[in-house]
Amino acid sequence: MKLFITVAFLLLNFLAYSQKNIKMYNERKGDSLTFYVDNNEIYPVSLVFNGQPEAENLRKPDVFKTTQVIPGKTSRYRVTYFVVNDKKKGWNLKKMPGYQSYIGDITIKQYDKNYQYDLPFGKGKAFWIHQGYNGTFSHQNENSLDFIMPEGTEILAARDGLVIDIVQHNDKSCPTKNCAAFGSYVSVLHPDGTIAQYFHLMQNGAKVKVGDSVTKSQPIAQSGNTGWSSGPHLHFVTYLPSSTGEKQRITVKTLFKTGHGDKVEYLEEKKSYARGY
Repeated sequence: MKLFITVAFLLLNFLAYSQKNIKMYNERKGDSLTFYVDNNEIYPVSLVFNGQPEAENLRKPDVFKTTQVIPGKTSRYRVTYFVVNDKKKGWNLKKMPGYQSYIGDITIKQYDKNYQYDLPFGKGKAFWIHQGYNGTFSHQNENSLDFIMPEGTEILAARDGLVIDIVQHNDKSCPTKNCAAFGSYVSVLHPDGTIAQYFHLMQNGAKVKVGDSVTKSQPIAQSGNTGWSSGPHLHFVTYLPSSTGEKQRITVKTLFKTGHGDKVEYLEEKKSYARGY
């Protein structure tokens, strides 16, 4: 009974740190104790444990990894297990470390740096980049792009992917960081593990839903002026998930096809780019 209470307490400690759709639990079978995770999210979730387990008369047949990536829509993913050393003696799991969970696979270091993105707006249109990579206003140390465009402009997917997050109820904006939490956006997970975010969308402007697979140049939303914004524009950013930094991400530069698609380049601040394809 003492062992059961100890393990139950440890599980409560786990769940206090977990995301809504992440569940960790254990099963005891004979002389073994196994910990599993169910990930009901559609995207991978990374778990970072803050240390190693401590056990009495228990051994770990495999190495306990302090960073583990749980695939989306996965049940009974084995995190670790323990086996009794001496069956004639009592055993106890003294400590199971707590963890933090992060959206996406934070172990990805290599991604497709040469992928050619489509401009996120329709053929025949052209828009200025008001603020580019590492901009002086709100893009310090961030690889993001701001396209100046009227509210209601149709936004197209710049790359194939899976829609993993949508916020579209917001309609508030202001030119200070106080409004940063009021932006409406769509997030798309790409095949190489990077995530694109289309931000400052108009209220109820999403044309897709979470779980949709989108193809390049598919309409996904309408631009707006929500959140930390001094005027109507589209904020576009691609990033790698990370366990560090205030926003838990590492933003990356992306190559775009411009003109009639015969040129591929990094977009620059204070320049206009047209789409002829």
